[in-house]
Amino acid sequence: AGAIVPESLPDFKIYIPSPKGGYVLWAGDGRMVTKEKLERLAQSRQEKVFIALEEAVKYEEYLEVHLDRILESDFATDEQKGEIFAKVSTNVVRSAFEGSASGIVNRETLLRTEKLVIKALSFISQAKSLRPLARMIGNDYKTYEHSTKVLWLTVAFLNQNHDLLIEILKEYKGPQDSPTKEILMKCGVGALLHDVGKALIDPAILNKPGPLSELEWEIVRKHPLLGLAMLSDTEVPPYITRAVLQHHENFHGGGYPLGIEKGSITILARVLRIIDTFDAMTSKRPYKDPLRPAEAVRVMVRDPTRAAETNDPRDKGMRFCFDPDLLRRFIVLLGRVRFDIDI
Repeated sequence: AGAIVPESLPDFKIYIPSPKGGYVLWAGDGRMVTKEKLERLAQSRQEKVFIALEEAVKYEEYLEVHLDRILESDFATDEQKGEIFAKVSTNVVRSAFEGSASGIVNRETLLRTEKLVIKALSFISQAKSLRPLARMIGNDYKTYEHSTKVLWLTVAFLNQNHDLLIEILKEYKGPQDSPTKEILMKCGVGALLHDVGKALIDPAILNKPGPLSELEWEIVRKHPLLGLAMLSDTEVPPYITRAVLQHHENFHGGGYPLGIEKGSITILARVLRIIDTFDAMTSKRPYKDPLRPAEAVRVMVRDPTRAAETNDPRDKGMRFCFDPDLLRRFIVLLGRVRFDIDI
């Protein structure tokens, strides 16, 4: 019920269980959902409402249109808000990928993505919003859901490290009335679309139920360049397109596609490198169990030479990949949430 906002007129039917068995129509079909109606439902302790499967698309459109009101609603818990935000953003990313299969990210897709980030900005900027996100850790690795988690963590991270936004501001060319919020929104769009180049890669490779061959890896490694090409003729600012291009570059070199290092890598790209890796390592693959968050962090902070001494093939030290200051700050963020980080 937390997904339904007061004084709205859903264009789908909403049902609740009947004491006599079955379901009865509660709202929709021309019936206004008033605040009083929602309060009576809450008092009845009826936590769930039901929608017919054939009206699922209308329900998803309703969630996207009313997302900002849902995230501010007193009728939804933080857990419900997190689940709804994840559902809406995953649908937006899926549409963006499917609509970009021709090699172009159109203006409608970008506007829809920006609206999503703007509506959700105040919610996902709060540390408490990360608690429902923690429940998604360990899920299957799917491009759409992965992008949602990267967006969530990136905005929360930058919101708690405003000095990084000030650094990014040096590259900002837009209006100066509220530049920090504008930059945070644009960075959120970049996080959500960081893997958009994968829209041009064969799904059979991306969804392969096993390790990739060297040839398949070479194809996948092209996705940052493909993402840059797809965004180059759009209104996405250069500091975002550069981050999309560079999000697999390593702080001490050896990354791809350019092999650049340290200050040559934009701040947002360095942030994305950390968050992208953390989510990939803590997500379930058909051929690999996920690492627990604490285990993933240990791998990320460990030096490769020390990792070799453990004789544990899962413990590949990755410290060289990340900006050490940003990695430390990211661990601090995780420590504020229930991510079982105890190193």
